[in-house]
Amino acid sequence: MNRSQRIITVCLFVASLILACALDVLAQAAAAPRAKRVVSLAPSVTETVFALGFGDRLVGVTTYCDYPAEARKLPKIGGFMSPSLEAIAAKRPDFVIGVSSATDPVKAREMERLGLKVTLISLASVSDILNSIKSIARLLGSPQAGEKLVRKITLQFDEVKKRVAPAPPRSILLAVGLRPLVAVGGKNFIDELITLAGGKNIAGNAAQPWLNLPDEYVVAKAPQVIIEAGMGSERGPSGKNWSDLASIPAVKERRVYAYSSDKILRPGPRIGEGLEEIARLVHPECFAESKRGSSEGTGCERSRP
Repeated sequence: MNRSQRIITVCLFVASLILACALDVLAQAAAAPRAKRVVSLAPSVTETVFALGFGDRLVGVTTYCDYPAEARKLPKIGGFMSPSLEAIAAKRPDFVIGVSSATDPVKAREMERLGLKVTLISLASVSDILNSIKSIARLLGSPQAGEKLVRKITLQFDEVKKRVAPAPPRSILLAVGLRPLVAVGGKNFIDELITLAGGKNIAGNAAQPWLNLPDEYVVAKAPQVIIEAGMGSERGPSGKNWSDLASIPAVKERRVYAYSSDKILRPGPRIGEGLEEIARLVHPECFAESKRGSSEGTGCERSRP
């Protein structure tokens, strides 16, 4: 066998290996079960399924699943913390998708004993949220949809980070409850969002994700921006009399903002939009467009800390 023949033989062998691997991948993908009937146990899961383009596969959602508007019309299987096993089983789902930190593990095991396939995703961090989108997309048989959505969110993050990068961080109190005052603590994806928005969470060193804060602590930490992002009945006009804490820079400089959207409270596909909205409250000067339509010359780099 001459040299040319040897080269041709090697090339053919390599090509056959590549073809075999490709066929194996396709066979595995075809064999993987695709969720055509899905029950969602969390609003963030419901939003993600819709954002991926598969809202028509949802056969049951919780009573708290209200976004997008189509979700309100879907059959309900009970509350976020207390879904009905009977209602879930009656939907004959291919998969039940819940959240590891919220779904009752006892109920999850009971669902599995009923023969249901249960997947619990983690949403503790921004990285977890992005990975959960990819995981749900794989369950739906469309990993490329997950990759596309994650790229979109990542670009939104990158744009915000670029905007606020020149500005010194501002200390932030992000309240999720006002009576009593409940703030975002550490080990929380919202704490990460505060940092990405150019802020520094005054309760970020706390070991728990949510905590009650006494007024004395808030005065001592002197937040420069206060954001009220109430949940449920806490949404709406502020019930906190911030004038009682007039010494706080945020109060003195009128940087107390009511944020009624749930985009940053729900760890789902809208967190990129939510991040920008929060960043605009923390550093409005970084989003003031110049005449040329860019962030140059906005005074962002000269903003007060």
